[in-house]
Amino acid sequence: MAPALLLVPAALASFVLAFGTGVEFVRFTSLRPLLGGIPESGGPDVRQGWLVALQDRNILISLAWDLGLLLLFVGQHSLMATETVKAWTSQYFGVLHRSLYVACTALALQVYYHVLGLGEPLALKSPRALRLFSHLRHPVCVELLTVLWVVPTLGTDRLLLALLLTLYLGLAHGLDQQDLCYLQAQLQRKLHMLSRPQDGE
Repeated sequence: MAPALLLVPAALASFVLAFGTGVEFVRFTSLRPLLGGIPESGGPDVRQGWLVALQDRNILISLAWDLGLLLLFVGQHSLMATETVKAWTSQYFGVLHRSLYVACTALALQVYYHVLGLGEPLALKSPRALRLFSHLRHPVCVELLTVLWVVPTLGTDRLLLALLLTLYLGLAHGLDQQDLCYLQAQLQRKLHMLSRPQDGE
């Protein structure tokens, strides 16, 4: 029993590492085009800029680094998914072999972030946005509540679990008047931006 309990922290650490890395990846891929000011249109000036950029040796070196880092992730991901490696990790790590796979994948992405110097996207957010994020529950909680309640039968133990976790999620959801004002201001700002005529119209 005791050795089995020791597996719990290792599996939990792997989950936290993978989940955190996934969140950072989504934030980066979502925010980078906005923060970097990348043009959305592909006009002649943009194409000319690409041609000039691809003649710059420094840019080609950076692209080679990017390619190498992406191949590191793809290679690690694919190699550890082979039957040979899965059999080896199962033999030496037992039930933790899947956690090892997830942790190595997350570490490969962390190396990618570190080498590219991507930093922390949330550091660019305003204090009001950070305050909102500290009070806001993650959307995955909706999925958790669905899993807890949308079942054909609900035993006593399952009912207890569903009630306690639902209560926990509800009480920890601490949006207040300041958060509401911030959300309303952001909504008005976005509606104003969408209502403006676009270039060329």
